[in-house]
Amino acid sequence: MYSSDDIVWIKNVKRNKGDGWAYADKKCGTNFLLNWPTKKGGSAKTPKVGDIIVLFQKPNEINGRHNKKVHITHLVSPVSDTIHIDNNSPDHKYCREVLLIAVANPIHSIPNPGYFNFFKPNRGLTNPIANLSNNIELTGIETKEIIWELFQNHFCKNLTNEILNPIESNSFYGEVEGDKGIREHIKQEFTKRSPGIVQRAKETALKKGNGRIKCECCKFDFYEAYGQLGENFIECHHKIHLATGERITKIEDLALVCSNCHRMLHRKQKDGSYHDITSLQTSLNPRFKY
Repeated sequence: MYSSDDIVWIKNVKRNKGDGWAYADKKCGTNFLLNWPTKKGGSAKTPKVGDIIVLFQKPNEINGRHNKKVHITHLVSPVSDTIHIDNNSPDHKYCREVLLIAVANPIHSIPNPGYFNFFKPNRGLTNPIANLSNNIELTGIETKEIIWELFQNHFCKNLTNEILNPIESNSFYGEVEGDKGIREHIKQEFTKRSPGIVQRAKETALKKGNGRIKCECCKFDFYEAYGQLGENFIECHHKIHLATGERITKIEDLALVCSNCHRMLHRKQKDGSYHDITSLQTSLNPRFKY
């Protein structure tokens, strides 16, 4: 099953020197041959089967108007290690067969949100996703999750059972009626918060906990449950909704919580309100307190 964790690479693509959209004619959920520059053919061998490659491009025009924005257009994954030769593209003759997992529809519907910088991976090669920098201090994991969310309405329908898309899961976000608002809140937590302050909050918690971080609601310890995999892992919740406007976020404005409690903090109650840390602690069944 594909998820944001599988996003490993990012690659620039171009058609006719920018006159048109590359791979816009490929059918969602099918395989096609993805080209690499002939002079850098070794780059085609880099992705492993199952890795996800993010494709981006900057066409010269969109609907007859000059375009200045980079657009993220496809998510693809190699299905074999075989290198194919495309004799019809002498400058980009090396190919890999890839599965088209998601494609922007319409093709121009996912422009750069404004905080990504595509300069470093803009070479047509297979670049690590870490080369996609940003100006809001997003971590690598957050970058992957945001890209995954940007494609939430563009995943290939015939691959539904092979794609982990929690954004569309009612059980993940709670009431269907509240999904839109909840998704927006979580999206804002990814894109408008300062990961710098989040990191400082984690460092503070680590000092207080003698190297361990526990959920502020239920005291769940990811390291105790998952060993090294869960070391230093925790999710961050803004106590004050980011939609209230811009402000200086302080450490005391953040709560470090486990994934389950985070979802419950975002789940609307019958009266339309949401739990805070204290009320969620009170409502928690005692047998689930760690």
